[in-house]
Parts: sequence; C-alpha cells; structure tokens
Amino acid sequence: MQRLTGAIVFSGQSGTEAPAGSETIEITLSGVDLQDGLRQMAKENAAFEARLTRGRIPVSELFEATADLEAAYANAGYVLARVVLPQQTLNNGGRLKVTVVNGFIEAIDSTNVAPNIRARLELLTAPLVDQPGLTRAELESQLLLAGDMPGVALQSALAAGELEGGAVIALDPEFRPFTGFIGFGNPYGEDLGGNSLNMGFEINSPFKFGETFYARLSGAPGAMETSDPRNRIFAIGAVVPLGYSGLTINVEATQSETNPDVAFFPTQSTFERNAVRLAYPFIRSLDLNVSGLFALDMQTDQQSLRSGPQIYEDRLSILRLGGTVSKIHDSGATSFLGLTVSQGIDAFGARVEGDAGYAPSRAGANAIFTKLNGAFSYLSNLSESVMVAVYGRFQTSFGDPLPTSEQFSLVGPTELSAFDSGELRGDSGWVLHAEVSTLRQVSLGETPLLASPYLFAGFGQAFTERPTFYEQSRVNAFVYGVGTDLFTVNESNFRSDSLRIEFGRGSRDDGKPDDYRFSITANSRF
Repeated sequence: MQRLTGAIVFSGQSGTEAPAGSETIEITLSGVDLQDGLRQMAKENAAFEARLTRGRIPVSELFEATADLEAAYANAGYVLARVVLPQQTLNNGGRLKVTVVNGFIEAIDSTNVAPNIRARLELLTAPLVDQPGLTRAELESQLLLAGDMPGVALQSALAAGELEGGAVIALDPEFRPFTGFIGFGNPYGEDLGGNSLNMGFEINSPFKFGETFYARLSGAPGAMETSDPRNRIFAIGAVVPLGYSGLTINVEATQSETNPDVAFFPTQSTFERNAVRLAYPFIRSLDLNVSGLFALDMQTDQQSLRSGPQIYEDRLSILRLGGTVSKIHDSGATSFLGLTVSQGIDAFGARVEGDAGYAPSRAGANAIFTKLNGAFSYLSNLSESVMVAVYGRFQTSFGDPLPTSEQFSLVGPTELSAFDSGELRGDSGWVLHAEVSTLRQVSLGETPLLASPYLFAGFGQAFTERPTFYEQSRVNAFVYGVGTDLFTVNESNFRSDSLRIEFGRGSRDDGKPDDYRFSITANSRF
C-alpha cells in the first residue's frame, strides 16, 4: 500500500462508491468537518470522525465510512438523510469535509388519485411536506393512515425532487366506491334453521370525506321473506373520520329476530342495539399498532311466548372502553391482545331494579353491572411448511349475574367450533383454541388455490352466577378435529374468496350429549 503524494479531488456528485484502486493508497487526516449532522445521531457522528482520524487509512475507507454513516442514519429512521462528500481537494494531512443533507418531502404527487378521494389523501399526507428530519416511523404512520380510508388500497413511491435534498411522494391508490361480500355457513342448530346466508355492502367516500356507509344482513334461508324468521340479523351504519389524525366515529343500528322451531313453549325474541363508537389509532406502523375505543351501546333484549305474554325485557345502556395491540415480531410471528371493560349505567332509557315494568332476563341480573373481557392470538411458523396458531378469549363478571345479551359464549370459529352457535354460555368464562396447519398451492381445473389443512383442539369453561335448577354453576367443554381452508389467488386488492370445511367432536359435562359436527363456511369479498 502506498502513501498519497498528490491530492484527491471530490466532484461533489452523489454516490459513495470508492473509485477503483483507492484501496491501495493510504491517507492520514488531521480532522473531519461534519456539517449539519443531526444531534440525535451524535454517537454515530463521533464514531465516524474517530474512524477516519485514527491514523493512516486506505482512501477507499473515506467512501466506505461515508456510506456506513448514511446507513446508520437510515437504520435510525432518517431514511431521507444523505451523507455526501462535497466538492473539495484533499491533501495528505488535510481535513475532510462531509455534509449531511437533511432530506425532506417537497411535494405530494396525487395525479393518479381518483377525484372522490384526492382531497382527503392530500390532506392526510400534507403533514409530511417541508418537514426536515422525518423518520421512517413518521412516514409509515401517515401513509398507513391515508391507506386506511375505506375502499382504498394505497401504493406509494419515493422519487427525487427538484430541490437539494428534496423528494416527492407519488400516490397510486386503487379505489373502489362500492365494496361488499356474500357468504354462507351452518353455524346454528336445527331449531334456528341450521344454515345461514350473509351479505353486506359498503358505499365509500360518496361525499369525498373518507366516510363509508354500510349494511349487513344475515339469517336462515328464507329469513328475508317472512315476518317471523327463525333467525335474522340486520345492521346499518356509517364510519366518519374526525379530522386527519385517524380518529373516527361509528354510528350503527342493529336488529336481531329469532323464532326457534321447538315443540314446547315456542318463543320469539328481538334484540335491538344503537351504538356510537369513537376509535383512535395511538400507534400506526407496519409492525406495531395500538388503538383505543370508547363506545356507548343502548340495547333492548326482549323475549315472549309466541302469541303469548312477555317473558323478559332488558333495557341497557352500556359504556365500553377498550384497546388493542397487534405486533409483527422479528421472527415473523404475529400477536394480538385486546381488552374491553363494560359498565352498565342508569341513563338513556335503561331499566334498572325498582323501575316500573322491570323484568330482567335472568334472576339477579341488573342493568348496572361491570364486566371485563379480552382476547389474544399468536401465530407463528414452526418450520417452512408448518404453522401454529393459538387463540384465546375470557370474560369476568366479577361474581355478578349478567343480562343474557352480555353473557360470554364459548362457541366460535376459532373457539369451541364443534358446537352450535349460542350454546355454552355463562357470566364468566375462558376458552383456548389451537391449530397446527400447513400451506400448499393446488389448483381446481385452471384456478390456482391455496390449501391449508389443519388439526385443531380447544378447551373452555363457562361459569354461571346464581344458576337455576336446570343450570350448572360451571360447565367444562372441549373439542378436537380436522379441517382445511381454501383461498383463491387474486391479483385484486379487493377480491378474496375463502372456504373452510371442518369436522370435529365436542364433549361437555353439563348432561347434554357429546356429538360430532360438520361445519362449512364460505365467504367472497368483492
């Protein structure tokens, strides 16, 4: 290696690639003038200067150290920062000038954005413009919030701007003013019709504010054509953004009717709920999301003998406060945790003990109650082809009986799925469900599919406060079985089709018979 005898001339052009042969020439620096370095990167800046002034070093290391410092800035989140070697002539024993260009977003290009969402997207991304020192987290958060608009699948690209250190974000969203789904399954027992059809649609940004209006309808076959359906649920609502921080308000009205087909004492039930919900994303990123929810539910649940007297009527007003955390771990595993506390209050038409006409659905239950419920999940790869998923839910009523509509159910697709929906209820309880699956690509004719066969098992307990003579204070139940998920492979961000087929056995200790169950669930979103 030979010592530098002349001078190094830097052109000031972008790029930190060392010229050929520079690794064979040595240079000694008397110092480094690092200009405009971010104070948040003081440790890395000092290490950079120490590296280049430690003695004789190859000329190539000037370029390598500059590239490494730029990478350190990027790893710290300053993805727009550039570390450059400005135009200069450097002699042996001289001082090296290095400049940190604190990049910024100079403009948002919304040329390819549909008119219905252009103004909203521009306002959501406006906080990114002319803000030096933007981090990756800030860029991610604002772009993800923009992509959360209903009916929007947002893609974006970063391009060089016209100003020094400037960049332009080009927005390229796919927008659907109308979206929806249709599906079927057999979640219910024979008394409620067994099978269920469900459908829904959304109207996205008709007034260009990022709002969505939606409707949902599900029930047993023929439920839409009769005034006394075995089972029918209808809901309409709207989600409207409040400002540009991700805060939304959701207003929803739901009505459910059931007329079970039983031989003795046939009943008819009606459940109605009017809800107002505020949701806010405290953290929005690719790998960590934290959100909060505050809601007011006003609901009426009544049951009577068919063409006969009323059995009960609950009128409840419930405040709910909750939050969720979801995380994608470095290993690729995903986890989720959600908690909600619910408090019944004597307001907005609630009927409490002592009021005229008070007829609760369960002895000892009151409209004023407190309960806590939660859910969690963890999904991970055991190997390249084997995956494991664990789901759990719990609820506690703190020792008090609850109105029927607020009880805890152990039955669900990722819970005790080998029982009919609505079975195995209690005031408190918990349930765990685990699946081990694999994923492979198959084809049906010329249609490519993803198939995921799985084994599952689950266990849960339901606890009933002040049980009647035909109830148990505690019920244990477990399930096991096999199934498979099928998914279509679609290029559209809005089209997805899935089919779940499952065969399982359920066992319980409340005196009712164990049984096998075949389940099927299909859904198509468009």
